[in-house]
Amino acid sequence: MATHALAQSRSSPVTEGESTPCSLPTNPTSSQAVRSVTPEALIGLRDFGSLSLDGAPMQMSPNGDLIALQLRQADPVSNRFCSAVVLVPTDGRSQAHVIDDAGDIERASFDKYGLVGIPLGIPKPPLLRWHPAGRYLAYVKQRGGKAEVWTIRPDGTDRHMLIRSEVDIEALEWSATDETLIFRSRPGLVEARDEIAREGLNGFRYDDRFWPLGGNQPLPTNKVPSIVQAVDIVSATVRPASREEITRIAFPGGEHPAGTRAYARFDADRVAWAIADDPSKFRQPAPLHIRIGAKTFRCLAIACRNVTDIWWLKGGRQLIFATREGASDEKTGLYRWVPGSRLPHRILLTEDALFGCGLGGGKLICAREASLRPRHIVSIRIATGAIETIFDPNPEFAQYRLGRVQRIAWKNSFGIEAFGDLVFPVAYRPGTRFPLVIVQYDSRGFLRGGTADEYPIQLLASHGFAVLSFNKPKAYALHGPPVTYDEYLEMNQKDWIDRRSILSSLETIIDRLDETGVVDPRRVAITGQSDGATTATFALIHSSKFAAAALSTCCEDASMMIGNGEGYRRWYESFGYPLPGDRADAFWSQSSLALHSDKRPVPILIQASEEEYRMALNTFEVLRAKQWPVEMYIYPNEGHVKFQPAHRLAVYRRVLDWLRRTLIDPAVSGGFVPPATPPHPRKERDDL
Repeated sequence: MATHALAQSRSSPVTEGESTPCSLPTNPTSSQAVRSVTPEALIGLRDFGSLSLDGAPMQMSPNGDLIALQLRQADPVSNRFCSAVVLVPTDGRSQAHVIDDAGDIERASFDKYGLVGIPLGIPKPPLLRWHPAGRYLAYVKQRGGKAEVWTIRPDGTDRHMLIRSEVDIEALEWSATDETLIFRSRPGLVEARDEIAREGLNGFRYDDRFWPLGGNQPLPTNKVPSIVQAVDIVSATVRPASREEITRIAFPGGEHPAGTRAYARFDADRVAWAIADDPSKFRQPAPLHIRIGAKTFRCLAIACRNVTDIWWLKGGRQLIFATREGASDEKTGLYRWVPGSRLPHRILLTEDALFGCGLGGGKLICAREASLRPRHIVSIRIATGAIETIFDPNPEFAQYRLGRVQRIAWKNSFGIEAFGDLVFPVAYRPGTRFPLVIVQYDSRGFLRGGTADEYPIQLLASHGFAVLSFNKPKAYALHGPPVTYDEYLEMNQKDWIDRRSILSSLETIIDRLDETGVVDPRRVAITGQSDGATTATFALIHSSKFAAAALSTCCEDASMMIGNGEGYRRWYESFGYPLPGDRADAFWSQSSLALHSDKRPVPILIQASEEEYRMALNTFEVLRAKQWPVEMYIYPNEGHVKFQPAHRLAVYRRVLDWLRRTLIDPAVSGGFVPPATPPHPRKERDDL
């Protein structure tokens, strides 16, 4: 069987092609906020883990004394990232240290619509795995488009590359035999891509293999199977994985019931898991269940109804579990419980984001983000909930003056809860009204730049804007009886009910902020990327409250069902979008800004990627023909999320400059014009 993974001799380390690792921070000269935040300061933050708050941004060693993570830092000047494999002691006293560079930081891709390798734009998630006894750390480096599997001892010695693969390593685990690594990849992609190249010599037949947003030739399909293989770390010999090894990489924490959201096994007689009452229903709360010996029972306390993670404490008599609580699950809770006792004990409840947690040294070790503090690692005392920082990759950030943050929760006209964070201008003075910029659509954690990180919140606050970091409310379909995923999509789309719910949340909070006297309701800009951009254009059509819009992707109209590929079209058709050629003006008039070009023009900035700007052309040209003040900029070699450091810096600078020219300068000169009146009244809730 072809592996397309080249084994390397264990006897001689491979060092060619190494990059310079990131350096760890030194203690700043001052922790006082004395400087204004800059675009470069935000772009240059040291990051670890994915952009989202999902998944594990780090890996805990088996005995809990070390954390391994992949550090990266963007450099707009070179338009590259540095990287490092970093070990962080969990004792809170010892210093973190770099043990290797982490290779190239490359763009991730995703599989959807039956296709493999659709460009995405976020960094590929790091793969690091500890040896079961903690003797080695295994990790994957990307280098020149190839994936390399390396091992190293915790003291930085005995560093070796085991394999170099022509295709991505999708998963990595140690086997139960200790001296073998298991990895999953799709070696058949090499032949599939070669076959596509040969097909091109005679011309490609246009079919469902095309993803026009990402390229001009077909992509491999999901018929290319994933293969699990094993490599001996002594000889570097690669072989097919055994059945037990295939199971191990599929269920790293052990096999567990299908549909579980969280699972923890202390031993054969003590198991805990969280699962929805009906796992076939979409995004339902997952209550906590326990099995002690042959007895299975459910925790009936209110605190146990929406569990996201579980850990057994030493001895197996108690466990800790994490929850999501509050409006739209805005808060994270931690609880300690003795199974069988009446009520769990709350350790803490916080608006901060805590994730990627594990037990170490009798404490819970977590990644944390606060609204005014970038990602860092903390220890949490189980007895008291006291939090201590054990690794801060960005101590310099404390030197910047930041706008204060106020968490706000409210209900829209549908009775659906929403929340957001109001960031006050750094120079805020009571009695002065400021222009408002709305940044979407996730407000948990560090308030950096919204989804996809393109609208720098604190940079805007330092230049005279109030900023609302808006968290998209739970979908309309989740507020009734449980539904399947397909039913969820159909229900949200019917009569654009979920878009109307989101818009109602936005209009409600704008009115509330107007009442407080903080914002100027005539100068409200909405921004958005992906789903947030659709919310923004829907708002421009159906509301008079928005004076400007800055978009990272654009725009919904009938052309999207033609130019984005057959898989994309079929997916949208499945929950109610019209077929190409259908006379569906009534449908598209609800979401296509191009069909409302006769409204009073609203300034629009579009900063699109090379792979997606064609979606904007119809709207852009129609609005421009109607004399709308619309600007569009295209960023080469970018996908759905912008990746290159130089581009991200340019996006930050341009959106700040554009918003100042649009909302601040005209107000100073007295030339500001309020936004347009909608062409017809929005449907009220009772009319839907």
